[in-house]
Amino acid sequence: MSRFAAAKFEDIFNSGFWEGQQQLCDGILKTHDGTTFRIHKVILSLRSDYFRAFYRSNLNKETVVIPYVDSKTLESILLYIYTGTIEVNENNLCDLAIASNFLLMDDLLKSCRKFAIKHMRSTNCLSFLSVAWKTDRLAIMENCYRYALVHFEDILKTSNGGLEELPVEILKKLLQSDSLNVISERSTWKAIVLWTEANRSARLPDVPALLTFLRLEKGVDEDLAKEIVFHPIVNRNPHICGLMPSDKSDHYMLKCKILSQDASLEPHYQNLPCSYGPRIPNNLHIIARHKLTPSEDNSEVFLTYDSGLDFWRQIGKTEFFIEKMIQIGRFIYMFKVEQMPGSIFDIVEEEWLPRSIPFVPGYRSCIVALREEIYSFAISVFDSDKKYTIFSYEFQTNKWKSTGKTPYSVIYGAVTVKDQIYIVGKTEVALDEFRPLMYQAYDPEKDTWKSLPAPNIYRENLSLMAFHEKVFAIGGNNREVYLENVELYDPLKNTWMSLPDIPFVYISPKAVVVDNKLIVHESNEEDKRYQDVSPPVYWDEDAKVWITIKKSLPWYFIDRYAFLALDDGQLVKDITARRPGEKWKRILHD
Repeated sequence: MSRFAAAKFEDIFNSGFWEGQQQLCDGILKTHDGTTFRIHKVILSLRSDYFRAFYRSNLNKETVVIPYVDSKTLESILLYIYTGTIEVNENNLCDLAIASNFLLMDDLLKSCRKFAIKHMRSTNCLSFLSVAWKTDRLAIMENCYRYALVHFEDILKTSNGGLEELPVEILKKLLQSDSLNVISERSTWKAIVLWTEANRSARLPDVPALLTFLRLEKGVDEDLAKEIVFHPIVNRNPHICGLMPSDKSDHYMLKCKILSQDASLEPHYQNLPCSYGPRIPNNLHIIARHKLTPSEDNSEVFLTYDSGLDFWRQIGKTEFFIEKMIQIGRFIYMFKVEQMPGSIFDIVEEEWLPRSIPFVPGYRSCIVALREEIYSFAISVFDSDKKYTIFSYEFQTNKWKSTGKTPYSVIYGAVTVKDQIYIVGKTEVALDEFRPLMYQAYDPEKDTWKSLPAPNIYRENLSLMAFHEKVFAIGGNNREVYLENVELYDPLKNTWMSLPDIPFVYISPKAVVVDNKLIVHESNEEDKRYQDVSPPVYWDEDAKVWITIKKSLPWYFIDRYAFLALDDGQLVKDITARRPGEKWKRILHD
């Protein structure tokens, strides 16, 4: 925000709109250090819910003592109340946030929130986090917490970064997270030491509980275990009994002994195992961000930080528009479906393979993956019957191999659920555009087709998407009108059921699953956008309604991205082992 209109509060009465108005003051504010300010009760009541409520009950009270707010902060707030201008900066943010929360000034609190999120760094995120812990209405707790997890190594290198002042509850929350971004558990131990030694006498009782958050691994952290045992905050800690340092100390002995301190630890810690797995998130995401300009048509490829989608780092770039990504082992296959060839990315080494995926020898290709295999359903350029052929991709030979024929002449969508590929289409192209749809499940291993009930409503150019092991048929048209209808197929019940209509008509609907949401939006292909594009929506499974995504939310521009979730445990472990030291940038936040 802009700088002060006046250096001091009293100066605003010397010129401009407020000149001479000090004589009409009818109240006094007093801070705990004895500083007083003459004010107009009605002006303060207009800008602060606290003062409005107070003066309604105490109209005749002249002097009001304001606790928890120093004179400098209160003067800044009074200048803001009278002039509408204030400078929120890193030095005053915490004081202004606490004061605006106490005085119930939501507009100023909102300004503090915006500044904190925009200017968060490793030098201040813990200070912001401590304020957010005390001030729920500031609503930046999760932002600060996530930033601290991602940049923990940088925080440890920062002098006066705020670690030593953290409440123990916040430190525990950070250290117990699978997503704590540390090079090794030596960094976790360093944090415990720095925090404890900042106020040793008061914090020694917390050390046993903090030690339980160390992820010591047998054969890896034996030297660290010995270092911990010999450190004064452990071997001279009266709250850790019977731990005798020796050259034979190891991670197992240390862990068991610490966890046996039943007199010192809460019941929760007593039952923890004596070893932990490494800090591995449940999943990661690869995100392709499209760049479509008069001179560029490409995608930047990012890896997200753990299961969250707020911090990314760029790992590659393609010279084509990525529409689909498939993971097989450590390789990510990236396609622009209608325009082969595709590219192959080694996610562990974070490098492109020197070869490209060749063209599928067909057109109208629809690509899916099942059981570590990639399949393409396409009309072969070598056949005259215009029926879709099944092609499988062979990694070793880098070729597409024809493995069979389909009964389809038109395929509108194909998705994988468990061990089968579900396909919606028509058996032949005919003048009769209302020829019934076919819905079948294909098992590539057995090369068998199973006929299933077709969707209840005829539709073409629909979007077919698998979500929570069910199949959604979304939108499309019947050659007369564009449809808002959505149907869901449940493989267990072998039936289609109607869902509430989507609230908008999409000319070329596209569905994507991201952040555990099924999102429907207009296709990102510019040549298919015949009119103003409606906003995207997502399916609220609990409420059974479609929710419109607001422009202020990250997923409003979902058409600019392609997503791939990585949830293979070993692969995630291999990738996350390389994370520390990399620079992560906040991309999406509300």
